[in-house]
Amino acid sequence: MNLRPRRRPVPAIPIVSLIDIMVILLIFFIATTSFNEEKKQVKITLPESKSLGEAVPKQDVRKTLTITKTQDLILDGNPVDAAQLAAAIIKLKEQNPGIKLELQADTETALGMLMKVWDALREAGYSINDVPARIQSTK
Repeated sequence: MNLRPRRRPVPAIPIVSLIDIMVILLIFFIATTSFNEEKKQVKITLPESKSLGEAVPKQDVRKTLTITKTQDLILDGNPVDAAQLAAAIIKLKEQNPGIKLELQADTETALGMLMKVWDALREAGYSINDVPARIQSTK
């Protein structure tokens, strides 16, 4: 009497026939693939420009409105009082009609001071969105 369980035979996968099938599929896909060339539907002649690339418009130079760490206001290098800021901006705008401004402030600038500056800008006819703000830490 044999008490050991019988081992089942491991099924063998015939790899040779699978390789044959793979080669046949590869030949089929290569033979049926169509390599389309790019077809031109409409011939277009683009216009040429004589002035293209000649003169580049100069970049906008912005005058600086600075709020220092000590909450002092400086407009284009000249110190200005917060109460007189709107009048100073209007005067600068009258001297240079196409002038653009940028705001430079310290990171420790009080929000109240920024509100005063923005109110003065609106009073002078500038939109807050037209005056970019650069807030940096001065050491």
